[in-house]
Amino acid sequence: MDKLNLMNSFVHIAEKGSYTAAAHHLGKTKALMSTHVSQLESILEVRLIHRSTRGLQLTDAGRAYYEQAKRILDDISMVEIGMKSDQKQIAGRLRISAPTTFGECVLMPFIAEFTQQHPELAIDVVLNDRFVDLVSEGFDIAIRIGHLQDSDLIAVSIGYMTLKACASPAFIEQYGQPNHPSELAQLPAVFDSNHKGPKLRQCFKQGETVSFSIQATISVNNALASATLAAHVPVLTISPDFAVDPYIQSQQLVPLLADYDFGAYPVNAVYSHRKYLQQKVNVFNQALKAYMSRSCPRQDS
Repeated sequence: MDKLNLMNSFVHIAEKGSYTAAAHHLGKTKALMSTHVSQLESILEVRLIHRSTRGLQLTDAGRAYYEQAKRILDDISMVEIGMKSDQKQIAGRLRISAPTTFGECVLMPFIAEFTQQHPELAIDVVLNDRFVDLVSEGFDIAIRIGHLQDSDLIAVSIGYMTLKACASPAFIEQYGQPNHPSELAQLPAVFDSNHKGPKLRQCFKQGETVSFSIQATISVNNALASATLAAHVPVLTISPDFAVDPYIQSQQLVPLLADYDFGAYPVNAVYSHRKYLQQKVNVFNQALKAYMSRSCPRQDS
């Protein structure tokens, strides 16, 4: 019986959250995946997974075994790479959580470039707009935008996201170009409900701070959707640069009050204290930081 094969099946089930998804990823049947887990539990004499109609959940023993099993599989991958080449390559798997719009607009183009440089690295990206629990959900890295709360995780700054106020040429033709941020409160807007707190915004210029409310005629929980709506409907948007810049370049959106600073938020990569991840995480973080400095440079006013 190949224990490494059983271990690999279990790790993928733990990360994918279901037998079906893991089986699809590995090109195996769901029944075989279930058999592998049963065999592994029999060998270890411990229950690894709770099964119920609501899905599956790792037991405490399962979570501990997952951590050790993933480390072993990654170590094997690194040894194989070392035997093939003396170059500084990284291998194994890297599971990443990222906000949806950031992932679509920034992370995926970067991943396409990064995997060309590191073909032995298997990357699994999950895009959503919630804070995942890295350890219990099996993530190696999470990309988080905004100021971080204190935690036991390691955080590395990889860049900044800058907010921009924009509207379509049709909007400007109908309402005109605003001359002061206070005028934005009187204009129809699309509101990105991922923005926490009230529909109150601030912007800055040469020591002046202006606060104004947003008159949201449309709300949506996605920055790219907000930018897309503003490009096609006469509403303004205050959205991240990576969401609006493509529309600005195609002249579907026009910046409003470009001489004002609508704020910037740090973009961080966070990960846990796991030594076996260090090389992969460092290489990934450094490459993403370099990519963001090229594609999303911060423009301080």
